[in-house]
Amino acid sequence: MSDERKVVLVLLSIFFVVMILKPYKPESDHQLIEQFRLDTKEVIAQSPDDIVPIDSSLVEPVLYSNIYFLDSLPSDEAKQKFIDVMMPAILIVKWQLEKELERLDQIIQDGILDQGDSMLVANWFDQYKTDNLPTLRRRLLTHPNSIVLAQAAVESGWGKSRFFIEANNVFGVWSYNSDEPRIPASIRREDYQVYLRKYGHIAESVMDYFKTIARAPAYTGFRRKRAETSDIRELLPYLDKYSERGQEYVTQLMTMIRYNDLQRYDNYQIDPAYVVMD
Repeated sequence: MSDERKVVLVLLSIFFVVMILKPYKPESDHQLIEQFRLDTKEVIAQSPDDIVPIDSSLVEPVLYSNIYFLDSLPSDEAKQKFIDVMMPAILIVKWQLEKELERLDQIIQDGILDQGDSMLVANWFDQYKTDNLPTLRRRLLTHPNSIVLAQAAVESGWGKSRFFIEANNVFGVWSYNSDEPRIPASIRREDYQVYLRKYGHIAESVMDYFKTIARAPAYTGFRRKRAETSDIRELLPYLDKYSERGQEYVTQLMTMIRYNDLQRYDNYQIDPAYVVMD
């Protein structure tokens, strides 16, 4: 057991002793953040007309699935429809993670005030594979929309890959668990069948992507640099481990961002009109 984990366990033990001696106060400042949620809309697309065009930097939180028709559209239109599908998913996930980060910052500042806080921290430690609060904070940080869009476009072929169409799987994430929804990959390895995760909607795939970046040892350098800057030129070199192509992959992402002017989406956010009291 690491020294940091021992410290956490000691602090939790002290907390539970205090809770026995001190009445529980349910209305802590921490809980105020949880009173808000996104008023999302689920769309099972049947045609390109079902995709809401993004015409401003304030985006409606739509959860899309069943996007099977992009390869039938002219190239420029297909790219724009892909971005119209991806941006709400990216922003929904970022909104959720930013709320978690706000909650964590309050806990870091004020300490663990109640049993809900202690359970939340324990759940975060489990999800993000750490028992260190500063490390956890780095892992909850998100990164520029342009990078996510570029990787989504590269990994899914602008939404034309089979795993995107059949499984809402934007980033080609493999499945190793037979109990979770998944589809077989079209190519078998010599001694085993590869499976890909199947998601209910695009935002689920985006959340899985952010958690992969947050937890995998290969992206430790990326997370540390992201804590210092949001400059894509400084961040992209740390994604060389995302592909076997290494630096060639990084160059492709930068070219993708420049050619398609994806940085214009970096200041986009969820329309506050869809943030409601829970």
